[in-house]
Amino acid sequence: MHIDGWTLLLQAINFLILVWLLRRFLYRPVLAVIAERQATTERVRSEAEAARQAAEATRRSLEDQRTALPAERDRLIAAARAEAETERDVLLEKARVEADHALEEARKRLSDERAQALEALQRHAVDLGTQLATRLLRDAPAGSLTRSLLDEACAAVEALSGDQRHALVDGIDPVPVRLAMAAPLRESDTARTRERLAAAFGRPVALEPAEDPSLIAGVELHFAHSVVRRSWKQTLAEAREEMTRHDSARNTADAVA
Repeated sequence: MHIDGWTLLLQAINFLILVWLLRRFLYRPVLAVIAERQATTERVRSEAEAARQAAEATRRSLEDQRTALPAERDRLIAAARAEAETERDVLLEKARVEADHALEEARKRLSDERAQALEALQRHAVDLGTQLATRLLRDAPAGSLTRSLLDEACAAVEALSGDQRHALVDGIDPVPVRLAMAAPLRESDTARTRERLAAAFGRPVALEPAEDPSLIAGVELHFAHSVVRRSWKQTLAEAREEMTRHDSARNTADAVA
């Protein structure tokens, strides 16, 4: 077999040119495409791994949350129960305070109403007593009562000191005295009264009798600067005032107690 050297050389040159052409125009682009695909594949794999890890982390987090749910539920229930009990205690205390206040107000109102009713009843009783005493005294013989009380009035003037008697009339001569009486007196009683007063003052007395049925029984000696009263009108008024004052003091003491 004859081998031509030039042919072999040309074939070798053609092969080298073909290799160079393949390497330049085919192999490099293919390698670039392969490298790009490898990079894309690596990126996708990395992203998939990252997604898998994220999913795994999410799964573990959900698993932890699921595990922690009963404890959290128990904690929330306990907190809600404690808050409800606290709110219940507050409401109960508020209701108790309001009930105590309402009870105290009711007791005070009842006490005030009882005191007012008792006071009204006492006033009514005093009024009835006064009216009954007035009726009885008016039905009694007025003359004897009036004379007896006139003697007491004269005795009261006679018991005064000289300065006190002088202050009653302020040196006026004759001494003006208005004698108010519940019932008419005999002239002898009037004259005797004038004599007793004149002796007490040591000077003449100008006695002016005047009838005043409102006195019920008794007399009033009206001087220039004062009045000497001896009448059942005054006695009943003083008794009524004393009873009212005593009852008011007792009601006040009961209210404080």
